[in-house]
Amino acid sequence: HFLYRLLEQSDLPDESKKPASEKLMRDVWRAMMDCGSTLLSPGTSNGTFRLNPNWLRVKSAEADEVWECDACATISVHNIRGVCPRNRCPGTLRRADQGRLGENHYRIIYESADLPASLSAEEHTAQINSDEARKRQERFKGGDINLLSSSTTFEVGVDLGALDVVFLRNVPPEPFNYTQRVGRAGRRKDAPGLALTYCRRNPHDLYHYQDPARIMRGRVYPPRLSMTNEKIILRHMTAVALSAFFGEHGDARFGAVEGFVGSWTEPRASIDVRAFCENNSGLLESLKHIVPANMRAATGLSNQAWLDKVAGPDSRLALMEKEVCSDYLEMEKIKAQLLDDARTARGGGIGWRIGRIDRRLKTVAEEKTLEFLSRKAIIPKYGFPVDVVELDARRGDGKPTGVALQRDLSQAIAEYAPGGKVVANKLEWESVGVKAVIGKTWPVRHYQYDESLNFARSDESAPVPHDAKKYLIPEFGFVTPLFRNPEEPRGRTQRLYTTRPFFPGFIREPETNNILGVEVTKASPGALVILCEGKNRNGFYICRDCGAHAIEPEGRHKSPSDSPCGGFFEQFSLGHELATDVVRLQFPRQLDKWAAYSVAYGILFGASVALDVPDRDLNVTVASAMRLPGFAVILYDNVPGGAGLVAQLESERVFNRALDKARQRVSGDCGCDSSCYGCLRSYRNQFAHPHLDRVKALAALSLDG
Repeated sequence: HFLYRLLEQSDLPDESKKPASEKLMRDVWRAMMDCGSTLLSPGTSNGTFRLNPNWLRVKSAEADEVWECDACATISVHNIRGVCPRNRCPGTLRRADQGRLGENHYRIIYESADLPASLSAEEHTAQINSDEARKRQERFKGGDINLLSSSTTFEVGVDLGALDVVFLRNVPPEPFNYTQRVGRAGRRKDAPGLALTYCRRNPHDLYHYQDPARIMRGRVYPPRLSMTNEKIILRHMTAVALSAFFGEHGDARFGAVEGFVGSWTEPRASIDVRAFCENNSGLLESLKHIVPANMRAATGLSNQAWLDKVAGPDSRLALMEKEVCSDYLEMEKIKAQLLDDARTARGGGIGWRIGRIDRRLKTVAEEKTLEFLSRKAIIPKYGFPVDVVELDARRGDGKPTGVALQRDLSQAIAEYAPGGKVVANKLEWESVGVKAVIGKTWPVRHYQYDESLNFARSDESAPVPHDAKKYLIPEFGFVTPLFRNPEEPRGRTQRLYTTRPFFPGFIREPETNNILGVEVTKASPGALVILCEGKNRNGFYICRDCGAHAIEPEGRHKSPSDSPCGGFFEQFSLGHELATDVVRLQFPRQLDKWAAYSVAYGILFGASVALDVPDRDLNVTVASAMRLPGFAVILYDNVPGGAGLVAQLESERVFNRALDKARQRVSGDCGCDSSCYGCLRSYRNQFAHPHLDRVKALAALSLDG
């Protein structure tokens, strides 16, 4: 419109003005696109772009360079033929009245208010370690920090009476989340609070943008707690056992990690904890008191099996003990090599590296035991994470990182894959390898799947067809470079890869019920394989000797600790084996693969509404149908060990509500022809976007044959 108004003042014929303005815009766009990432960067939603902020320049305008529209009062420092730059404004730019500009309301406030010379903004999320987060909270209370960029860490249990503004960068998942977050502000009687919510262009935010009362005054459901997750129960049992152990041994074992493990070469933490628990009748009675009766057999309390589950050789306590000792011994080995190089004059300028190693050794040895147990998810922590791994953040200068980059393994295999970077504490941390532990090997499986999604896997030692692929399970997480400092981010990091779930089958074939014409199995334990296969399913390259990883194969390489490595790269996908509760849904209409995926994601969104849980707590895939041609829908709890969610679909009332909400989702209110983010698409199912079809989903969900 701006260009069209400019052309109105030209000598072009009237019928040529609009085509000329459109052609000019297309030419400008092509020129910008030709510049690529130097000028444009991806926007906040798919298919959009924004100008690279590195090109922005700010300068003060001279008094005679300020213009004001005589119609809408828009201020501009550019005047092109007097045309107002505001969209569809017919006004004309005139030189601004400097005296009247001085009376601007916001200018008066800025000049009269006692504002700080500069503002300080810091991060307060789960990526910041607890000590640093606590310090930042106190600095925020004291006014040294003016803005905290927070995650759910600030949602509950934080009372800052003077807080007056909360800005939400998206709509929270549930009404109770919204209430908790906006409730941080305006807690004093003498000052109102302001809560501003920015709605992003995704289905959830747009849904609540249309009717804000749904999230502001929505129903808050009482929390539901499933007491059948064995992994979470074992974590609580471990906490009780360790509490009793520390009560008897005092600060010698409780203070720092070095005292807890006892010896770096022959660690005794898990051995001593197990010995303490054995024949401890008082502790056993305490555990039986807190563990539900129906879970005592599964957790080993009905016999002596609980001892190994809590502190045996394969327990999480023992595995994490091996990991921290491996970290320490690796640093000692590198230091010894550096000292040897210094003595034989093979390396110059290595003093800073030795200092770096000494600081790293000190950090590992002096970490608080409680912090270590929580960070490694040996004991319960906020959110009850289960299959947790960490990007082991290391700095080249040896300074404390102040971050704890933990992720669920199903998320980590995509986010920390080769080329993966994450921003935390104002720095960009890069994953350069899979973490190796002395004396331990990564689990590796062969796998295959065909167009019918018949998924087969086997141990690496078993004979396999020549065209089978391999996936590696990075059970100890990932690492950043040892002798390189993280850099300040130059832009928003992009997640390069997504994951895809596969269903090999139930552990035991479950009973099946017919609900409204759909064959629905009882919720039963199953094992999902979550794979990150890289670009074009080509996988990644990982060295089994040192753990270094790469997108493309390399010849000679160095380890993540910057030591020469004689190993070689092998091709792997990254994988995670998720044991959880699964239901299989066989619809009466025969479904091809992509129609089944369309139905699956409709059911996923419908079930999340019916069960009153965020859709991220559930997930779906498809598999070959049993006894029938076509495909079945596999719906599962996206929580290791299960959360009792999909089991509720065994109720005809709940299942009918899930179907009804799924039909509403794909009914066409979104206005798309096949699929969009308003019906079937999401970030998680990008592999299926070109094939999803809400019309096919609606036909199958209507159960009309």
